[in-house]
Amino acid sequence: MKICVIVPILKNEVLEEITYKELDNYKRKDTEISIVSLEKGPASIESAYDEEIAAPWILEKVKEAEERKFDAIIIDCMGDPALDAARELVSIPVIGPAQASMLLASMLGERFSIVTVLKNVVPLFWRSARKYGFESKLSSVRYVEVPVLEIEKKKVEVETKLINESKKAIEEDGADVIILGCTGFIGMARKMQETLHIPVVDPAPAALKLAESLIDLKLSISKLAYPKPPLKERKI
Repeated sequence: MKICVIVPILKNEVLEEITYKELDNYKRKDTEISIVSLEKGPASIESAYDEEIAAPWILEKVKEAEERKFDAIIIDCMGDPALDAARELVSIPVIGPAQASMLLASMLGERFSIVTVLKNVVPLFWRSARKYGFESKLSSVRYVEVPVLEIEKKKVEVETKLINESKKAIEEDGADVIILGCTGFIGMARKMQETLHIPVVDPAPAALKLAESLIDLKLSISKLAYPKPPLKERKI
């Protein structure tokens, strides 16, 4: 099976390399992963504005992926940017890491918390939880106040802050599962889980395993829920 992972930001070779390496640890032997980024769009996604800026170029990559005969697509950002539109555009499964993570976390415990990058993205996760039907399961959204583009430079500091905020989520907010609130945190869940002794969901691998499962089950997005857009002239 072939899965296209769209990193919905301007090309960042370090992030692409880390993402591929980590996903390669989780994928099935018969799964082929291709990582693609955007030629136009934001350098990172940390707001609804960034998501909208990225959307046309994400959809371009989504369409290309189906044309190139991929079996599924992952939009590799916890904002799940352009997810609904992407599902209208193609017939293959399109997975958003936030929705995949919340779905998985809801199975693993009673209440989950999300620990993300910046304070200003906190409202976005509450909106996503309401949209996906998980608001009653969401205990809190906490943040480490480190921009996406600085995560790799401050990895040790970020890991410490993630653990500290997760402990607060458990002790003060009643969380029994933690979701990493940025795909840039990929690979940090294992150490956190060993320290916290509760499930810690890494969103990109969660999206990957869900994509593989849908392909195996021969399931895709309902076209009653996500019908093809009407044909008409459109200029971007």
